[in-house]
Amino acid sequence: MKVKEFFKKNPYTAILLAFMVVVMLFFTVTKGGTFWQLGTWKGIVMQFPEFGVMAFGVMFCLLIGCIDMSFIMLGNFATIVGVTFMGAMVKDGMSNGQVALIILAAFLIVSAICAVGGIINGLLIAKLGIPPVIATIAMQMVWLGVSTGITGGKTVSSVPSLYIEVGHSNVFGIIPFPLLIFIIVFVISMLILKYTTYGEKVYMCGTNMKAAKFSAINTDRMIIGTFILGDVLCGIGSMLMVSTLNCAKADNGESYVMKIILLLVLAGISPDGGVGKIGNILFSVLIIQMITSGVNMFANLNTYHASMIYGGLLVLVLVLSTFMDGSGFKFKLPKKKAA
Repeated sequence: MKVKEFFKKNPYTAILLAFMVVVMLFFTVTKGGTFWQLGTWKGIVMQFPEFGVMAFGVMFCLLIGCIDMSFIMLGNFATIVGVTFMGAMVKDGMSNGQVALIILAAFLIVSAICAVGGIINGLLIAKLGIPPVIATIAMQMVWLGVSTGITGGKTVSSVPSLYIEVGHSNVFGIIPFPLLIFIIVFVISMLILKYTTYGEKVYMCGTNMKAAKFSAINTDRMIIGTFILGDVLCGIGSMLMVSTLNCAKADNGESYVMKIILLLVLAGISPDGGVGKIGNILFSVLIIQMITSGVNMFANLNTYHASMIYGGLLVLVLVLSTFMDGSGFKFKLPKKKAA
């Protein structure tokens, strides 16, 4: 397929690429010497996989017409348990193989906890009819309270050195380990959406839940299953965050909720469900991380300014999304009144 034909069939992807070029040009003009340093791009590649993996999890929820606001706090609780487990099990003198098995067990524990959290979210929404945003905000507060109660608000830093080393290592000497996990999750998510009946049903439910139910789709099971899948992916992202921060804490990654919602809406994943292409998330992730890294280059700006930028950009994208469908922006001219 020629480039021109590709962009003709995927106009929203063209819009994202144009926006990415604008962002790159802005930082090239203002901070070109720093922006194009190898260290800056190494930082970008190391930082975005953790919230990028979480974005794929939240993506499934949005596509089915729901939203998950609890994923960060659920992931924090799960990683607190996982890191505490690793700290209790790893002893001096253990071989790397033994420590690796403990780390694998910790991953399974984190995934199981996140799956339980997904079941709770799904039951609240599917069986009790509670609006997704209300149900997941409530669970967000529950997980934050439990995590704070267990740790007293302190960090849990009993992370094995092997886990930190692997998290900061390069596979084959080229690909950072977090980036490899991001690529694997992306490929699996893409295959699920494009080549499975589950993926088809996710889009059908997101487009029209009532119609999907009348089409003999068990919509309750789909919602619960989607929250399980989404929260397990978010748990994997939380474990990547642990390898970056070298600790687990009740309020790690608080800013990721708004950042990931912005990322997904920017990628064309409709908040109403049923619309969006997973490939666009790749460009959206890069745009958001470039903005994050670019803001840090200005001495008079800080994370609070970045939050202001994210908030403003989210409002702008949400406004524009009212004119958006699955293929791009469609602006309608007002109809002329009949004479």
